[in-house]
Amino acid sequence: MVSVLVAAISPVMESIDFMLRQLSFVNIAGSTESIREAVDIASVEPVDAMIVDESLLSDSWGLQDRLAREPFPLILIIHTPSVESTRRALAIHAADVITQEAIPSLLPPLLKSLNKSEEHPMSLHRIIGVYSAKGGVGKTTLAVNLAWSLALLSERPTALVDLDLQFGDIGPMVHDSPDVTIRELVEGSPKEVEEDKLSRSLIAVDGLPLNLLLAPLHPQYADLVESHHVKDILQHLKATHVFTVCDLSAALSDQNLSAMDLVDVLMMVATPEMITLRNVARSLKVLQTLYPEQGRIRVVINRAGTGMTSDQISQVLPIPVSYWMPSGGVTPVRSANTGKPLVVVDPSNPLAISIENIAKTLLEEFEGASRRTVRKDVL
Repeated sequence: MVSVLVAAISPVMESIDFMLRQLSFVNIAGSTESIREAVDIASVEPVDAMIVDESLLSDSWGLQDRLAREPFPLILIIHTPSVESTRRALAIHAADVITQEAIPSLLPPLLKSLNKSEEHPMSLHRIIGVYSAKGGVGKTTLAVNLAWSLALLSERPTALVDLDLQFGDIGPMVHDSPDVTIRELVEGSPKEVEEDKLSRSLIAVDGLPLNLLLAPLHPQYADLVESHHVKDILQHLKATHVFTVCDLSAALSDQNLSAMDLVDVLMMVATPEMITLRNVARSLKVLQTLYPEQGRIRVVINRAGTGMTSDQISQVLPIPVSYWMPSGGVTPVRSANTGKPLVVVDPSNPLAISIENIAKTLLEEFEGASRRTVRKDVL
């Protein structure tokens, strides 16, 4: 619930009161025509936001400093935009300014953004690493399509980072010839990555709350990215994005290990072939020593049903398989050649459906039953 205090006079008071009573997530902490009385109410009642009619501020100059010091956001309702209304908004440190006629359209979403009860207690920002000890197993395909699915399903800020620094493929798969990569980000940053420089290095995806940070265009620049850069980047992204998906390289390099230290879930991708599974099994033994937390490392079998059986696979791997993905045929390659993710090009493809189901499973795990959705059948 959002506890709202209203300080307004007629007819603004009636407009606000009518709107607030339509919102099930709002509790009206109090309504008054006096700024002084509103301040007194706020001193004894829990308040998440105060709505202030600018008409009351003309007679309350002495209380504007007091309003500016309140710990909750102030929403100023003005009649028409003017220099005077701007000055008043600045004087009380208003978080938002809304005209009276815009109350029905702008006030509900603004208050909804303050609704803490909608945030599940386990709804923390998460980093997901996608890794494989062997190339050619569909690691990047999983990372790209998982990030797309998380952004689409959650409608929350999501980042996709290509940390396969020498031979990263995310750029060619989804974005031709980027102007900025991780190379330009870290150049001239020997000690730490600046947050504003990072934000300028992200490539926004049209129509989705998804940002990309791509690998250098040439492998010789991979060494410019040091382990402390990786740590800074992921910590900054975690603070501003609900989900961050990292496509990691096959090597257990310092950069990779710095990323793995920060991930909440590490997906280990393999195909049902003995050579690949043995390499994965050896890597798992090392990684389990470094990250013994149960559920942190999860095995993903791609092209399930095309090689070894599930029983044979379980005999090779030291931990159970968490996710099974079927072959997508030739469509994943074709979608990569077009520069678009599989979940966009062919959402009905069995592999696309499987990756979408993985995203739904992660959303439920991270955010609870409120995110429960119906999984599609893989044909």
